[in-house]
Amino acid sequence: MKGVLFLFAFLFSLEGLAQGGWEALERWLWQAARATSSIPYVYGGEDPRRGMDCSAYVRWVYQHLGVNLPRTSREQFYASVPIREYVPGALLFFSESGREIDHVAIYIGRGYMLHASASRGGVGVDPVSRYAKILVAIALPKAFYRGSPPPLSSRGP
Repeated sequence: MKGVLFLFAFLFSLEGLAQGGWEALERWLWQAARATSSIPYVYGGEDPRRGMDCSAYVRWVYQHLGVNLPRTSREQFYASVPIREYVPGALLFFSESGREIDHVAIYIGRGYMLHASASRGGVGVDPVSRYAKILVAIALPKAFYRGSPPPLSSRGP
């Protein structure tokens, strides 16, 4: 859990990035990806020390940005506004079944996404192109959708 502890320390150093916009958010997300890569995947899990599933992980990351999201990927989809292009922090919604949303990830820039994945066994970064066939929507949470990212805060969990 060294990565989670690093993230907590990192969150308290965000004041310098407070007004940096999309570029600062992208840097923050890449650093969060590195800091949380040791979190294991656990279906239904909500604790970064024990394991998290995709929607709990996305919710947890967004809480650090001061945005509260619902618990499941489907609820997160309905609490979001579709957008047409990839921007750092965008939520990516997927459907393996083709019937309903069953996975969510965060776009972190440069064609990559951050997510908790059962197939990889935990949190990690993957190219969006690997999941393009099952991508359903790109969206921003309604609370986040203002044309620019919220100021990064120094709040920890």
